[in-house]
Amino acid sequence: MSSSSQQPRPTIPLHRPWFSDEEEAAVLAVVKTGELAGNGRECKLLEAELQSHSGAKHVLAVSSASHALEIAVHLVGAGGGEVIMPSFTFPSVGNAIIRAGGRIRFCEIREPDLNVDLTHALSLVGPNTRALVVTHYAGHPLDCREVSVPVIEDAAHALGSQVDNLSCGTLGTFGCFSFHQTKNIVAGEGGALIVQDKSAADAARIFREKGTNRDDFVEGKTDHYSWVELGSSLVMPELSAALARVQLRKLDDILHARSQIALLYNERFAELERKGLLRIIRPIETRHRSSHHIYAVLVDPTQRDEIVAKMVKSGVRVSSHFVPLHSSPYGSKVSDSAELPRTNSLAASLIRLPIYPG
Repeated sequence: MSSSSQQPRPTIPLHRPWFSDEEEAAVLAVVKTGELAGNGRECKLLEAELQSHSGAKHVLAVSSASHALEIAVHLVGAGGGEVIMPSFTFPSVGNAIIRAGGRIRFCEIREPDLNVDLTHALSLVGPNTRALVVTHYAGHPLDCREVSVPVIEDAAHALGSQVDNLSCGTLGTFGCFSFHQTKNIVAGEGGALIVQDKSAADAARIFREKGTNRDDFVEGKTDHYSWVELGSSLVMPELSAALARVQLRKLDDILHARSQIALLYNERFAELERKGLLRIIRPIETRHRSSHHIYAVLVDPTQRDEIVAKMVKSGVRVSSHFVPLHSSPYGSKVSDSAELPRTNSLAASLIRLPIYPG
């Protein structure tokens, strides 16, 4: 056997952050200031830049999208009520509801974008409903503007996604962005909460700052600050904010690169889709803009694991995705025991493929 044939196959990851010297310079600049705690200069600049980019009325930089969800669920008054949410999503949504003292009602998802089936979700609305959580899966936007109950947008996949030129995250009552290492723009950890109502934004700032009115103190509106409401420590660190600011300046280029890769995948898979061998996850409305955070296809569920294993062995990192929460060990204990056959089928069929600039 030749030496070349013994070399390990190159691995193509599912995701790779798109960094340059700019990110390193931004982090070093913050380190040199010695001001590393959260909610400082870099955070304020990031909030202003996100506000300008998204058209949001109020933006709060937070330590994660999970924490943005916790603030939102708290502010809709979920305690003692019900929150409707998709089962095909990350556990952070369910955790936020349970931690707030609320009850979960799971709803179905739809094809071809794997977003909330609004018809099913709205059929679950009752007198105890406090909110509906929608996940813009893969960055494919869901138009939730006409929903009659408060909407919390889990927009962790959807920074840059749009519905009729309106940014996802600004369509509902609250929007939650993520800057996790796996997302389109990366700050290691971190996120943002989008709020449309000023009084809710003020309440969110208190909750974010340990339940204190520290923001008012920093802005000179009071000569001291104190514990005024329930809260937690959910501010974004300055180092993360500095990273996110550099990445945000690259967002248009990142989105363009991802859209071109998605188009290429679509072209290459078109014949297989015509033959019924796979189905492409794609936006339901082509006029809306997707961030293409994830590229995924649906295959025969009896063949999915074998396909994944062969791809990984060949050096291409592919993966399934969420285990539906209603069938997870904890989710089955704390939810309404919903039967969601479409969610089960779609989750069992899904394969994610690599997509990132470069």
